[in-house]
Amino acid sequence: MNQYGRLAERHWQTHRPGNIAELDDPETFFIALGTDVQVEVRARWTAARLAEPVVPGESYLERLGRLQQLRHETEGEVLRELVLLPANDDADLADDPHLTSTETAEEQWREQRLHDLLAGRSQPGDFTAAERTRLRNGAPGRLLELTGLSDEALGRQGLL
Repeated sequence: MNQYGRLAERHWQTHRPGNIAELDDPETFFIALGTDVQVEVRARWTAARLAEPVVPGESYLERLGRLQQLRHETEGEVLRELVLLPANDDADLADDPHLTSTETAEEQWREQRLHDLLAGRSQPGDFTAAERTRLRNGAPGRLLELTGLSDEALGRQGLL
């Protein structure tokens, strides 16, 4: 298990113990999640690094520092999306004054279904077309790939 898998496992043990208990094989899940996070960080950082302009007059150490900062930001973004998920009893959703009770319920519904897909307890075909649309609404592309809800994955299954 890589560093990301270990981080996810520790975070979930503290904040999502009920979800770990529901996993058929937690070790395999966290190994796979860690690998997915590593691949995603590398892909995003490579793309961001290649898009970074060369700054005229910038020293090697200045560029190195700027690129390291970019890597940390990229890594943090991926970790927030895939690993550092809020606790099941996280009050942030319920206490958000900008969300109506209907919106809060929708977010909680979406989070639980996406978690079930990630854990392998359900498959995209288990949901109606309308439910798949609800699940896909606003989800990051990498999460859609991991859950089998990407256009490509749904197309292969004849669900899009």
